[in-house]
Amino acid sequence: MRVIAGSARGRQLQDFKGRSIRPTADRVKEAVFSSLMVRLPGSHVLDLFAGTGALGVEALSRGAGLAVFVENDRKACDLIRANLAACGWKQSLSVRVLQMDAIHWMSSAGARSVRDNEDGRFDIILADPPYFKGYEEKTLELVSGYGFLSPGGVLVLESSARQTLPEQVGSLCMTKSKKYGESMISYYEENGYAV
Repeated sequence: MRVIAGSARGRQLQDFKGRSIRPTADRVKEAVFSSLMVRLPGSHVLDLFAGTGALGVEALSRGAGLAVFVENDRKACDLIRANLAACGWKQSLSVRVLQMDAIHWMSSAGARSVRDNEDGRFDIILADPPYFKGYEEKTLELVSGYGFLSPGGVLVLESSARQTLPEQVGSLCMTKSKKYGESMISYYEENGYAV
């Protein structure tokens, strides 16, 4: 697992061996970030179910101005911090690692008050929840219901290719989806503006 492009290009990221965390494959990550390229410089990014932090680290490497990583597992949070440090980033106001269940965090008043910029919204939300546990739909409901996306922002949601996700949840509309082996990447925007 490595950083594909940007300021930390080529850096090897640590991964869990034999754990239940499933990192996003490099080819999937490359496809996602190629589609987000024009949005990344200076963007505010939220990495939900962050695992190893590979998605948020890639966003920072490609010019994101702020990244918040939300991950429930303590050892995974330690790994995210180690991967950030290996790429030259430390925790600060613009780089945060929060050890908390992503669904609980989004539902909490703390999340709504700590959403890290003036209007409390993110330009890009990356979510890679465990498959087949209902987290995809709950993530869509909370992102839409609590207004986590900035105007023109995008939620990129990874799920199993065997799963069918809703075309619309609240004001979020799926604008594109693509299968990569066992994974499906779906893009959602407010009122369905194209990716």
